Amino acid sequence: MNRFSIKDMIKMPHNEPAAIYKDQIVVVNAYLYGIETVKNLFAIDAFAIGYILEGYSLFEFNNDRYRLEPGNVFILAPTHTCRMTECSENYKVRLLLLDSNGHNLSVHLNYIVKSERWIQTYFNPILKLNANETKIMNDCMDRIVEQINRTDSPNQIAFLRLATTWHHVELDNIMQEHMKDTTDTGKPLTRQQILARQLYRLIINNYRKEHHVMFYSEQMCLTPQYLNQITNNIFGKTLSAIISDLLFSTARSMILASEKSIQEIADELNFPDQASFSKFIKKTTGVSPKNLRKMNPHQKTI
Repeated sequence: MNRFSIKDMIKMPHNEPAAIYKDQIVVVNAYLYGIETVKNLFAIDAFAIGYILEGYSLFEFNNDRYRLEPGNVFILAPTHTCRMTECSENYKVRLLLLDSNGHNLSVHLNYIVKSERWIQTYFNPILKLNANETKIMNDCMDRIVEQINRTDSPNQIAFLRLATTWHHVELDNIMQEHMKDTTDTGKPLTRQQILARQLYRLIINNYRKEHHVMFYSEQMCLTPQYLNQITNNIFGKTLSAIISDLLFSTARSMILASEKSIQEIADELNFPDQASFSKFIKKTTGVSPKNLRKMNPHQKTI
């Protein structure tokens, strides 16, 4: 499976210049027709919120297939697996890409993404907006672009945080009107789907401190084998892989964007020592945390 960074997403074909703030907040209008890389299984090391502008596509998110059309918005976390199976020649999507270290982006994002509504988007990542909602969210995206382009403002970061927070709260408000405790087909949830929601909520609230499957097994009063059966059926990956994906995305963004030392990050993410944390990062990136930080020209910008 490919893992795309924000930089990788920026390189995808788009007909208009992307609005980019330090490779941490990006708004881009992308055409995905004919892009072979998104036809293979991939994940994005960022929060990705996409508004469909033209055409249609068939996308798989965590083993479920969706038809995306104008008026649809998809909301993806770093733990989503994705694959595009079909799209029209005029398929165009407006993407908002956000560094996955949420508290660096807005004062409310870290709280919002842990709320019940945003956890539900992991299982039902598609919303259908009406005309008024589409206008509201398009205005929010325009506001973010405007603040990204205000490079001469001494308060650019503060304005950008306000703009992203405004976007998230407006989208959260729309979710309150749309989201129900049913699947996208309107059918009642199965037992495994109910347990998967409980498990994912547990993971989101504990993965920084609890890395081992047995903790979640004890909390859910279910065997590790059954938990893996649930995660493979619902998420398309093992429980350990979900925890590792979240840890890596969080660790990577903390290394690149925070002012904390490598040891402090290792401690915050509850690794036994800096050596084991470095081994974890190097296994995925091929480089040590220190070298990963040196490779980033925009360190500590937000």
